[in-house]
Amino acid sequence: MSNRFFTWIASALLLLAGCTNDEIVNERPSQEVEGRKLMLTASVPSESPKTRLNLEWEEGTSNIIVKWRAGYVPDVIKFFFKQGTVVKEGTPVTLTEDAISADGKTASFTVYIPDGIDTQNAYTIYAVHRARDVYLDAENSKINVVVFPLGFVPLEGLVVTPIAGEVEIAPGASIGNINFEHLGALQCLTIKNASAADFKFIPPYSSLVNEGGTIWYYNYSVGAEIKAPVYDLIGKQVTNEYTIKGLPNMSITLHPGFDIGCQLVQWVMPKDILTPETKLKIVTEDMGLGDIYSVNSKPARASALQKGKAYHLYAVWDGTSLFFTDHTLTPTANPLSYVAEYNINTTGDGFVNDLTACNISGYFNYSDAVAQFGNITIGGQRYHLPSFGEWRSIVPSTNWVNYGYDYSYNNQAETVTVAGNIYNMTSDFRNDPATKTTYALRYKGTYLVSAWKYEYIGNGTNNCHLKITSRSVYGQTITVNQIADASFWSTNTEDDVVRYFPASGNKQTPSDVGKGGAFWSSTSGKIIGFNSIYASSHNAGNYYGFSVRLFTSGN
Repeated sequence: MSNRFFTWIASALLLLAGCTNDEIVNERPSQEVEGRKLMLTASVPSESPKTRLNLEWEEGTSNIIVKWRAGYVPDVIKFFFKQGTVVKEGTPVTLTEDAISADGKTASFTVYIPDGIDTQNAYTIYAVHRARDVYLDAENSKINVVVFPLGFVPLEGLVVTPIAGEVEIAPGASIGNINFEHLGALQCLTIKNASAADFKFIPPYSSLVNEGGTIWYYNYSVGAEIKAPVYDLIGKQVTNEYTIKGLPNMSITLHPGFDIGCQLVQWVMPKDILTPETKLKIVTEDMGLGDIYSVNSKPARASALQKGKAYHLYAVWDGTSLFFTDHTLTPTANPLSYVAEYNINTTGDGFVNDLTACNISGYFNYSDAVAQFGNITIGGQRYHLPSFGEWRSIVPSTNWVNYGYDYSYNNQAETVTVAGNIYNMTSDFRNDPATKTTYALRYKGTYLVSAWKYEYIGNGTNNCHLKITSRSVYGQTITVNQIADASFWSTNTEDDVVRYFPASGNKQTPSDVGKGGAFWSSTSGKIIGFNSIYASSHNAGNYYGFSVRLFTSGN
């Protein structure tokens, strides 16, 4: 094919003004031909995927409403007709404001059937809307939709979000229905500047990246030329064959204390592969910062991105670090604060009423724990059975919390999950067997850097427990040896987070009650456990009856 060039134009960044009632009306050919027209009703994608055509956030939600609209570029629907090996391009229709349904979900209009298509035999209609470029390769029987996976751009500048429909028309039919579906998904980013200085960056070159290099969506190929992906509506295949001249270059200045008023969005056409663990890459301008990568990651997903869905991301820049957070756009809370204060009771419908009693907690095998507590609401708060990565955020998987022996460990690497984000950090540990206590400086190298104290208390009693205390030390210069001094914990306690884990043992070994405890994770064969010597996150058989301690979920 001949080379085609794409250049970002100013009109692509104009605010998409729109109407509540939109309409599709056809551009008619110069002469009408009786028997060669079709009254076609087109339906936009269903609301369930929560994406939309008019690209405006639904008030009070993060949903994207689906409806037809007019008055923006590109503002036409292109039609193609296939019958056997013959493929023809039809006359496009232009979006206006007259004949659409009141709810904006459907529109009826006349489609003119091109010469070369026999209306007395079945044929297939293909339709495309909101694509930057669509072209017919009749020689190879392809209808090509160019895929432009730009980096993040302001919502009002995203005009390329292709949808397509396909329907077979029966011989001699004069009416038909065609349902459109999304060809891609939206990755939506809200970012806040929590620093004291302006933050200037280039959204179109900023993106989600992963260390393994796996690309979970169709992207440009870069060599002597930049080639954009092209999706064939007939063959359902993607190839990189569309030459572009360059990518858009625009910057945004985010003032201190402000976040992007409307989210930055990236449209991508996903591949049918698992979404890997990803970081956020921000490309800066004139700040001497270079490319900035988030200190934490979004975990790998158990599935591929789904076409027609919007995936929301939230991030904060604090002047030193970039990190993923939640919709509140505040730094993540102390990891220990996500742990519920009490164990689950014997009936599995609520919490016990004592912090340290060893004989009142319920016991569950792995399957029952996952089924009952994967997502549960108690007292108006949502909770979930924590993953093994979440438990490691509280107690390491290696026996560094080893209060039975006088061991010290420095700069131990940890990978954990906090509030749905992955952190890689180093930690220092000091163990004191005389008091059965471990002191730690954990989350070094992150804004979650914090002091930790693990105390084994009351061996052999019905109130035996592991007491864990954690305190943020972000912005302070402090060592683990200072943390191991008792005076450190006797002052400035107002922000300490404390959790008690009763030595509830397990159902199979009643003699362990009052000596040690174990708590399920949602990861098969993985638990957190402790005894009179150490505490760790480790392996266990799924058939055991262990206690359950939940983590809070975002409400």
